[in-house]
Amino acid sequence: MTPLAKDKQFIAILEAVAKLGNITAAAEALFMTQPAVSKIIQQRENHLETRLIERRHHPLQLTYAGEYYLQRLQHITAQYDSLYHGLATLNEAGHGRLTIGVTQSLGAQILPQLLPQYHATYPNVELRLVEYPSSEVENELANDNLDLYIGVLPVDNHKIHYQLFEREPIYLLVPPSHPAYRKPTKAVTVINDCHDLIDRQPLILENENSGFQRLIAEYLAKNNIDPQIVLRTASLDTGIKLVQHNFTAATFVPYSVWQSHPTTAALATYQLATTELQSETVIAYKRDRLLTKQEKAFIDLAVAVGRGN
Repeated sequence: MTPLAKDKQFIAILEAVAKLGNITAAAEALFMTQPAVSKIIQQRENHLETRLIERRHHPLQLTYAGEYYLQRLQHITAQYDSLYHGLATLNEAGHGRLTIGVTQSLGAQILPQLLPQYHATYPNVELRLVEYPSSEVENELANDNLDLYIGVLPVDNHKIHYQLFEREPIYLLVPPSHPAYRKPTKAVTVINDCHDLIDRQPLILENENSGFQRLIAEYLAKNNIDPQIVLRTASLDTGIKLVQHNFTAATFVPYSVWQSHPTTAALATYQLATTELQSETVIAYKRDRLLTKQEKAFIDLAVAVGRGN
């Protein structure tokens, strides 16, 4: 095992001990034996001549020296990863590679605004797209399996840094079959709140692991709204089409997604008068990562395109 691989293994051990408070549990989580983990910790403490784990405390916790060592080791290994990533790009004689993660509902809306312009400037950069639910994309980015990630706030992983790409209103679509339906007098009706429209009323939501759904869930909880969830879906497009075909449930959608689904259905479309419920799309990357020229260019383009909307 290389020194870098050993350091990464030791980072995983310290993180597991700090989280689980028990060496046996940490070993099980890492698919290692307890004696092996204990030996690795003891060897590292002997080498550093520093106690990294407070064993008198139950559950176990890192000492101040252990917390400092873990933080610095994480930073150093991240720098090495970035170094090797940059070298790999340079070794391809100018033919770079950019792997971008995007949530399932955002890809079709955002990427057409970005990829044609980017490819025109960087035709020799190989682009790879990966579509996952938000939580999975965030983990892939934090684990260095992706270069960049486009998603919706909130981003829960502390290892990820992001820049705002686009901010847009969220609409509530209500079909004629819905109990709270009122025939619309305009394309979009601005309201102060939507409590009476969806509290204890049928509602379509995205799956719980989506960033957009986390945003909606926070809004519902903050305003003590308890809808009757009749369907969860992995795609906002599915929710819109169901509502357009008079499925008896309302649904939330970002403006850009709503705009891409023209309809003649007599839907009631609502927008909150305040900024309390807005969708914020971000372009994200791993914190402390040294970005390549190609990655910086893509981020700058995304921010510029977002400001132009």
